[in-house]
Amino acid sequence: MQDQVAALRSRGIAAAYVSSTQKPETQRAVWRAVAAGQIKLLYVAPERLEQIPKRLDGLEVSFVAVDEAHCISEWGHEFRPHYRTIGKFRQLLGSPPTMAVTATATLETRDDVVTALGLRRPVRILQSFDRPNLVFEVEPIRSEAQRLQRLKCLLREADGTSVVYVPTRNRTDGVAVMLRQSGFSALPYHAGLPGPARKALLTRFLDDRCRVMVATSAFGMGIDKPDVRLVVHLGVPARPEAYFQEAGRAGRDGGRSRCVMLWTDGDLRLTAKMALGSGTAPVTDGVRIHREATRRGLETMRRYVRTRRCRRRLLLDYLGERLQRCSGCDRCGANP
Repeated sequence: MQDQVAALRSRGIAAAYVSSTQKPETQRAVWRAVAAGQIKLLYVAPERLEQIPKRLDGLEVSFVAVDEAHCISEWGHEFRPHYRTIGKFRQLLGSPPTMAVTATATLETRDDVVTALGLRRPVRILQSFDRPNLVFEVEPIRSEAQRLQRLKCLLREADGTSVVYVPTRNRTDGVAVMLRQSGFSALPYHAGLPGPARKALLTRFLDDRCRVMVATSAFGMGIDKPDVRLVVHLGVPARPEAYFQEAGRAGRDGGRSRCVMLWTDGDLRLTAKMALGSGTAPVTDGVRIHREATRRGLETMRRYVRTRRCRRRLLLDYLGERLQRCSGCDRCGANP
């Protein structure tokens, strides 16, 4: 939100956001500006939707946009349940015209989003999921020492900035420290950091004061930094759409960029454990469907790291798109 609002304001659009990264007085100032009609576009997270009807009492909401709408289906059933309440609050606001957008969604996810938001006869606009300027590569790793050594080699080869994704919060600090000791300008980022700290880290990354961001999946969505030339995963994401989102931080300026996954068999076991959880939560129909989708995603990622065929084709097949020609993956021999 911070990044997008800054870009909008630079274009003269009266935009603002409310989030945990702000001080209470800043949040109050935003709500006063909203009440005064000075804000045309307001960004909020789903967890703050309960504040909206009261804060906007007497004001008309003319349009609702749900960004990263795949999260309604991917995260909303268990991880962040407030995503499943967006449809209810849309009704409380008078059911204004609504747009849901995402860069990655299977047919099942698209149907789930329509149902969850309560959209009637929606117009569906579908473009290609393919990013021809991205090169997909996978390397099996025997040990953690080998993985970190290979990471340093990849970072030395890369131009521009890089993002390194790790599966857990504690690994962000460890990998960032190791990289700094090796001479890289690297910072850690995860959702457990205080809001002001996350804001400061993002600013340093966007201002090119940090060459390498080591992060969990909390980093990425909506961050529009054009010159990320390398995205490295030290592990295996649970679902192809999650991987596509994170790898998609690379090459947003259209330049050729690499998306490299360094993996072990242990990564697959850890990913399955984290994605499926303990299984002790109440199992509703929605949760059951979500877990089945997660299992299908896990199986696709297992195939992705082990396949001897085109990696790009496998990812796009999962998203329901037929690939005509691979523009870059290690199996097809198209390298940067």
